[in-house]
Amino acid sequence: MIIGIDLGGTKIAAALAAPTGKIITDVNIPTEAAKGQAQVIDNLKKATDALIRGQKTKVSCIGIGVPGPIDYETGIVIEPPNLPGWKKVNLKKILEKEFKVPVHVDNDANCAALGEAYFGAGRQVRHFIYITISTGIGGGIIIDRKLYRGAIGAAGEFGHMIIDPAGPLCGCGNHGCFEALASGTAIKRRSGMDAIAVELAARQGDATALKVINETAHYLALGIANLVNIFNPEMVILGGGVSKMRELLLNPIRVEFKKYALTLPAKHVKIVRAKLGSESGVLGAVALCL
Repeated sequence: MIIGIDLGGTKIAAALAAPTGKIITDVNIPTEAAKGQAQVIDNLKKATDALIRGQKTKVSCIGIGVPGPIDYETGIVIEPPNLPGWKKVNLKKILEKEFKVPVHVDNDANCAALGEAYFGAGRQVRHFIYITISTGIGGGIIIDRKLYRGAIGAAGEFGHMIIDPAGPLCGCGNHGCFEALASGTAIKRRSGMDAIAVELAARQGDATALKVINETAHYLALGIANLVNIFNPEMVILGGGVSKMRELLLNPIRVEFKKYALTLPAKHVKIVRAKLGSESGVLGAVALCL
């Protein structure tokens, strides 16, 4: 059995799963990030204990996805923006000492990409790009069925491609980043509503909401075309909360994408929605162990 943990800013989701991705049992507890590093680590231990307790089958590995920069080789969490007081925390070492099993720690978007590779939309695909569209935009790169991390583990920060230098200010300090133009935050800035409210309004025929979705699809198509032109993947998988708009968002993306991508790679790529949904975090962490 494998334990997969999705460490978020507000909750810790953890699951005990078989190597097939079948979840045996799971648990969700508050992160309590505001209480500091020691409290969060204590909560991680409690969640893991709850999954191990009473199990006859031995746990062989623990995988953890964390939002923010990670040194994958050492398991050090460098300085995640949603976990105050965390700076160069060796989460791997702490949990290996506690549970006496191998622990692997990586960025949550990398984990989600691996989850789609092992259990989701990318199971039959050798090369794909995974993009998560939520409050921000992140992602992962799968090349020859392996996660590409880059020289220092920072690959896949798609949200900070600059699409329009004259565009809105991004949280990173630059202007016109992919994230600043096409994320859930960008949708809220344009409409004054969150993505769920915009979707509901659009499905009821609201012209303003439909316009916001089409603008978002335009910028997503630009970013996806750039990635397809660079990486020539077989598939682009879209995950995250904004992707829950399904065909309302995907159809205009597919139309716009063809305007910007090179003809040959565009003909050989599929743009699809992620399959793992709310389980992407924990199953991604399971895949990290595999």
